[in-house]
Amino acid sequence: MDNVQEPASPEPAASSAEATPVGLRGQIGAVRDAIRRLLGAHVELAKVEAGEIAGEIGRAALLGGIAFGCLLMVGLLLPIGLLLFLGDWLLGSIGWGVVLGSLALLDVAVLAVLVAVGVPRGRIGRDFLIALAIGILVAAGLMLTLTGARLGTALGIFVLLVAWPVAAGYGVARGGIDTEALRTRFYPARTIETTKETIEWVRERTPLGRKS
Repeated sequence: MDNVQEPASPEPAASSAEATPVGLRGQIGAVRDAIRRLLGAHVELAKVEAGEIAGEIGRAALLGGIAFGCLLMVGLLLPIGLLLFLGDWLLGSIGWGVVLGSLALLDVAVLAVLVAVGVPRGRIGRDFLIALAIGILVAAGLMLTLTGARLGTALGIFVLLVAWPVAAGYGVARGGIDTEALRTRFYPARTIETTKETIEWVRERTPLGRKS
């Protein structure tokens, strides 16, 4: 009985993960998870890059706005400074530059409106010559009688800049504006007539539109 050997104890079974190979469903799940993580990484990268691009766009817009503002200031300072310089240099006072420059800009605005509504340029040119003659006469009379050359010139230019739009407005009030020509300029007559002709052409060739 002493020679009887006890049966050997069984070895521990291998783990199920090691013993059982990954099935097709598990592989698909792993691939799906990997794809999901990859897409998430791409989305996060896109968000980061979009934020960086938005920052660059905002910075460029800010710098562009600063550049535009500086150019606008230059565009304003140059003519204003020129008017003040000419007023001081030619007429002896910066104030004349302000007054005459403002009148000149108002004249340009008024005459631009008159041209836009169809006042002939020849009439505006004729009114300018009339105003110029009046200004020269005023300047010459003042220089010969009461004032010096600079003040007489300044007052003559002042009269010119006042008389020009006044003469142009008087000419418009007297001769009127060709409203028919103005309406023609802003009325699409050819387009409307062509459309009517096209509609009539289609109607004639449509069975329901033919006349019995």
